[in-house]
Amino acid sequence: MLLPASFLRFVIWSGGWHQAAVCALSVAVFLLNAFPIETQRRIIDTAVHAGPLSTILTLAAVQLAILVAFGLAKLVMNVYRAWLGEYATRDLRLVVTRRLEGLSAEDSPLSSGTGLAMILAEADDIGAFVGSSLSLPIVEIGFLASVFIYLAVLDIKMMFVSILILTPQFVFVPLMQRAINRRVAQRTRILRHFGDEILSPSKSESSVRRLDEVFSINLGIFEIKFSLNFLMNLTYSLGNLLVLGIGCVLVVQEQTEIATVVTFLSATGRIVDPWNDVVDWARNLALTTVKYGLVTRALDASPGSPASLAGQPPDAPGLRTAGSDGT
Repeated sequence: MLLPASFLRFVIWSGGWHQAAVCALSVAVFLLNAFPIETQRRIIDTAVHAGPLSTILTLAAVQLAILVAFGLAKLVMNVYRAWLGEYATRDLRLVVTRRLEGLSAEDSPLSSGTGLAMILAEADDIGAFVGSSLSLPIVEIGFLASVFIYLAVLDIKMMFVSILILTPQFVFVPLMQRAINRRVAQRTRILRHFGDEILSPSKSESSVRRLDEVFSINLGIFEIKFSLNFLMNLTYSLGNLLVLGIGCVLVVQEQTEIATVVTFLSATGRIVDPWNDVVDWARNLALTTVKYGLVTRALDASPGSPASLAGQPPDAPGLRTAGSDGT
């Protein structure tokens, strides 16, 4: 069993048509998540203009039905995602385990700490992301797109104000995430060496040094992550203030209605979680790609792998390179 060269190919290789099914379910989820914004606006607008109580009750019932349908659809989607993630974790562990079974203790570092780390820890991190790797951006980006299109229909000026809330994050999020990626890759390599050392005799002094290195790297990761959260929350707070201020000015100038301003404030609040999920997804994608690359490189470097057999004659026994014959 060979792992695909890239993480995206691994996602498709492991999930197959199930990835397409969960992506289709994701479309239904983001559409159901967007509808309550309009029903909420209609309820407020009806109340402000002293509309009939029956209309308000009908709209409230419709909103309740949409919320229940959304919750059930999201429940099914989350369970489906978890199943895909566990399935991918099992596949990854199976590939590594079968490679280890064909090696003797002196053949490769995979037979000691590195192999154990890949099976017990790294496979969980990679597999857990597989379930949401394709469906999560469909849900969250789809919802964000539907919200901004809806806001543009209501008031194009206010829509551009809402977009300004997210603009600064396109600058500092990628920069800070690249710094996190470098530290995660370094930490993974150190922990692999640490696993090798604790399985070898008389390595206590070296192990202490390894743990100190991991401690320092983890602190650096936390500092960057919490700083990133601070900057994101700050942009949201400033954005809400901007929407409120400009919206009230437009109301005073009779260029918009109070129900529209309330809708924009509500929509601005509702885009925070989806946008955070998109940012987290992008961060996890970068981290998982790094971790998956470390796993595939370790397997390629082990005896019996296609890479290690590159210099052998054509009839030498060994595994074929993934994709060399169309598989």
